[in-house]
Amino acid sequence: FEVHVLYHITASKSRFFGIFCKKMNISGTKSEKIIISAVFVLLTAVYVSLIWNNNVWMDEAFTASLVHTDFAGVISRSMADTLPPLYNIILKIMTSAFGYNIPVMKLASVIPMVLTLFAGARTVRKRFGLMTALLFMIFLTFMPLMLYFGVEIRMYSLGFLFATVSGIYAYEAAIDGSKSDWMWFILFSTLAGYSHHFAFVTVAFAYLYLLLYFIFRNRGRLSEWFICLAATFVLYLPCLIVTIRQISMVNGYFSMPDVDLAMFIQYLLYPFTVGITPASVLCLLIMLSAIAVFIVNVVNKKSICSDMVFALCAFSVYYGVLIFGTVISKLMSANIFVDRYLFFSTGLLWLSVAVMLSKEKKTWIAAVIASLAVGACTYHVMYNTEYKNTADEEIAFLRENIGEGDVYFSIGGHEEMQNCIPFYTILDPATAELEFVYPLDKAIAEADERGTTLWLSVLDGFAPSDEDLKMLEEDGLFLDKQADFEFDRYRCSFYKATRQSFVKK
Repeated sequence: FEVHVLYHITASKSRFFGIFCKKMNISGTKSEKIIISAVFVLLTAVYVSLIWNNNVWMDEAFTASLVHTDFAGVISRSMADTLPPLYNIILKIMTSAFGYNIPVMKLASVIPMVLTLFAGARTVRKRFGLMTALLFMIFLTFMPLMLYFGVEIRMYSLGFLFATVSGIYAYEAAIDGSKSDWMWFILFSTLAGYSHHFAFVTVAFAYLYLLLYFIFRNRGRLSEWFICLAATFVLYLPCLIVTIRQISMVNGYFSMPDVDLAMFIQYLLYPFTVGITPASVLCLLIMLSAIAVFIVNVVNKKSICSDMVFALCAFSVYYGVLIFGTVISKLMSANIFVDRYLFFSTGLLWLSVAVMLSKEKKTWIAAVIASLAVGACTYHVMYNTEYKNTADEEIAFLRENIGEGDVYFSIGGHEEMQNCIPFYTILDPATAELEFVYPLDKAIAEADERGTTLWLSVLDGFAPSDEDLKMLEEDGLFLDKQADFEFDRYRCSFYKATRQSFVKK
């Protein structure tokens, strides 16, 4: 029904559309604004519907814990990390203004996605038309990765916003070249760098394509490009200095899996992976259809219009970032490149697909139908991820049982549980903060010195080693199982180290 209505509303020669506008006394421009505003509100509601839970995974708990201090502490902790501090500062402002809770933190990630939708409703609509804008906005909500990173308490949605809008304004600067277009392009490009290093890599391709465009099509405007580059460098310099300092301070902070051939192919398909095979295939078909439309346009018209040139460039950015990241992973001693760093370039990828498929009304309608079908699957997957498990029981257990100064150690999942379980104790003001201590012998000694309780978690699929059990027994401790925890993607058993002479089953 929704697709049927959209078809009739957007068909300029539709009798229904003419009668509707006449009856409602609405001009074409006003009707477009009504349609785009309604779609904007509906898609925003889709994002907001996924934030009302308290599930977090390891990286989210790390980021949320990082901002649980004053502003000076946020800056200090951010300097010890390997990523730019902008998102952490924004998250701190959000939690200070609206409360330190998970929905507020997830809203901080939703807002950039909503602003990207707004850019689609405004800038994309003015440049490419209503049909492209509507399809792009649907893609921004329902294509794989969008809802996932759109609610995750991390900097990905922020970098996505700036990288995507930077690409949009790169085209505006190339076509119109007004001062405001250049200023927006410089601003969003710089902010992309302040959000994430690979968001800045995405932006670098916009600079490259602009340079090539001016070299081959309009050399008289090369000076504009060099001024833009210089301004961006000056604005980004403080972040660059911080990045160099972070890298020099943090040696071997982490290393991602090497990018071999199998993983490279996996990364090629990353933007089309839903988690439900038929939906993933349909998603891939949408992209292949766009390529087919592009080829047909080239063959039939013997030339490519500027919109299609932009679409081709925007489409290639994702694969350019992939190749760049793969090369960097081979050159560096520790690989810092992983699939989620490709997310920043997917906005331009789907914008290019929207531009191509909107050239013909039939392909546009088919794309809308297919996108809504994919969207039903992506929303289903994300809804289960956010709401299937709840941390309510875990939070209540920790509130009732954790004492001041208690010590915690995890078996089988040091980083995962190290971040998540202590985070749930600082999330609830009524709960005493639980301190993670590593390794186990140090945790035992710390609890003994304080005269407090030692708590241990055993991640699902793992078990205490004989060495762990011996270390506990030497101190007269035994594992007394208290509860089973299940939240987000994790399952674990929670134990109290007790000096009783039996183990509670």
